[in-house]
Amino acid sequence: MGLTFLYAYYERNKFYGSQSDQMTAPVLKELPVFVVQGMSYPGEINSQEFVKKSSGSFVHIWGTWCAPCEKEMPEFLSYAAKVEHLGLKFLLVAVNDEEVKIKKFLTRFPNIPKNVTFALDAQNKVMDLLGTLKVPETFLFNSDGKHINKFIGPQDWLSESYVTRLSFWLNDQKIEDRKIETH
Repeated sequence: MGLTFLYAYYERNKFYGSQSDQMTAPVLKELPVFVVQGMSYPGEINSQEFVKKSSGSFVHIWGTWCAPCEKEMPEFLSYAAKVEHLGLKFLLVAVNDEEVKIKKFLTRFPNIPKNVTFALDAQNKVMDLLGTLKVPETFLFNSDGKHINKFIGPQDWLSESYVTRLSFWLNDQKIEDRKIETH
């Protein structure tokens, strides 16, 4: 059994190299440049301009056709309101969707927090740029556009841990020195 383990370790290092950090490094290093159609206010939204003048930005990929997205939305908006004082921005990008359906969906939420911007990816390119295959999926970027964290699937946004860990996620520690979490 020991020989089998040693042989497997040898083969792993031969294939991946001896630097295990390469295996845990995130694929997405920074916010890619993309333009989406604003739904909360008219006009185009440039991803790079969006992250400026904030302490951090969430980019949330969702769709009106997605049941888990629909279920998660009230908690996600409550979370955005709860952390608004920290200077965070939220860009909620609807994918594979239609403007009419999004506007109808948004009528359910008359009190959208000021730090939340809804948008439509009319060209359906954002998912590819972020490297995501399913929704909902949420990405956290710092004020420089560096990728900090990724949340896969619906989350329990009202859990206190999402608020308390923000200080860790957004602190001044170099992103390269920190392990990326996925949820």
